[in-house]
Amino acid sequence: MTTASAAEPNYRRATVMMTATSMLVPLGGLVTAPVLAQGLGPDGRGELAAILAPGSLMLGFAAMGLPHALTFFVAKRPSITRRALTWASAATASVAALCILPIWWALPFLSAGDEDLARLILLASIWNVPALVVGVMRGAAAGRQMWGTIAWERIVLTTLRVAALFALLIADRLTVETAVIVTVGMPILSGVVYARLFARPLQGHDQPTDDPRVVAPLFRYGSAVWFGSIASMTIGRLASLLMLPLSDAEALGLYTVATTIADVPIIVAIAIQSTLFGVSSKSTDPGRVTLTARLTLIFGFAGCLMLGATLPWWIGPLFGEDFVVATVPTLMLLVSALILVPGLMASSGLGAWGRPALRSVAEVASLVVRIASFVLLVPAFGVYGAAWSAIIGTVTMTAVSVTIASRVMGVRPREFLMPGRSDVARAWSEVRLIVTRVTSRLTRRG
Repeated sequence: MTTASAAEPNYRRATVMMTATSMLVPLGGLVTAPVLAQGLGPDGRGELAAILAPGSLMLGFAAMGLPHALTFFVAKRPSITRRALTWASAATASVAALCILPIWWALPFLSAGDEDLARLILLASIWNVPALVVGVMRGAAAGRQMWGTIAWERIVLTTLRVAALFALLIADRLTVETAVIVTVGMPILSGVVYARLFARPLQGHDQPTDDPRVVAPLFRYGSAVWFGSIASMTIGRLASLLMLPLSDAEALGLYTVATTIADVPIIVAIAIQSTLFGVSSKSTDPGRVTLTARLTLIFGFAGCLMLGATLPWWIGPLFGEDFVVATVPTLMLLVSALILVPGLMASSGLGAWGRPALRSVAEVASLVVRIASFVLLVPAFGVYGAAWSAIIGTVTMTAVSVTIASRVMGVRPREFLMPGRSDVARAWSEVRLIVTRVTSRLTRRG
């Protein structure tokens, strides 16, 4: 395969589908964020983030890297889906149940002594156990190239969450507790779409392998991904875990709104990364990985520029005047998001090349730098210190990932980092092709 494989119909279709539906998640966040901000206020929004943080961190710990491992092995051997999925689900649910114990023990610290807050933290953590199993199913679906099913899960999840929160607001029933129930309950309901995974896959699609075992390679790969996944999840929840002890609930509320906006390009990039990993696990191609990195960087720059340029005009009306002061931190986080893009694609390549431990090294390095800078900067600078910490962490992640991936894949680092004129032309061509196809379909339906 060559670089042209990035334009293969199946890969293009999967990428477009995952990117389009991934937009539902941040759009849903943008729609519900002002609902939560106006219904709960800065303090309530900060409390909600603090409640969800421990359970979300548990998602990364108890998953044991198995969703990624399922994607990698099921892509190569579809026939093992049911057996691998059964083992992975049982192991994940067991570890998740055990993870509730340290959360229960740490409740006085996590809740700052608030009994109601402690009760909701424990409730959210318990409900994250079945949500973990849904995540395992999603990993297997990616390995089976079931991009349409994953897209439907996102549609169902976003629709249910938005509808529920709006209904609660209109009924004057939106509280921190009801917001928690909606947030942790809807991912479980949306997981019903993965029932197809338990159907017997078509025979004759397995790739040749020197190791016919299922369980041992699955857990070995997962363990290599595991510590990197923990690091990544910790980074994502660092502010929710430490902002209250180091600063206050208002700073956490401002930072939460800033990340809600700045996460839009990150969520899209992660959707592309996941698709790249799933497709590359089935057939590796360095050109596909580097070209995807450069094209995503171009689209990411355009998206961040649009968000940043218009931000001062809509952040106040959308979130409330109390959150206007989050404008500068949001711009800083958009810069951080753009820096992260090449690192995400490089780490995807490392996983697809069967080097998950090296992928984890970059994530752990980023976490170490992020924690140090967060503890140093947040007490003095509040939400601005947290934003600077994010930039420092993404620079580390991208630098380490690109350096390692370029050696493993036999490409130059600049192939991840520096789009050229041909890439800009390619990006424009892809946009025109997508618009043409969408317009054509709409015209035929009309």
